[in-house]
Amino acid sequence: MTRAKPMPETVTVHIPFRLVKRGGHKEMQTLDGASGHSKMGNTLVKALARAFRWKRMLESGNLSTIAELAEREGSHLPT
Repeated sequence: MTRAKPMPETVTVHIPFRLVKRGGHKEMQTLDGASGHSKMGNTLVKALARAFRWKRMLESGNLSTIAELAEREGSHLPT
């Protein structure tokens, strides 16, 4: 039996796309022509961006607890 290789901490995903102007705003399109404009897609991108920023803040030592992070971001942890 062989052991699986350990998973890397960082995963890089390459998605080829182009930016197209549509009515005064830019839209992301994949090379097959599918539009990247969707409410769910934008919400997911924002959530991922926040998660990575929060992770960096915690790992850098700027914040020491999730409670500090929640206070700084204007959220409240359930009691």
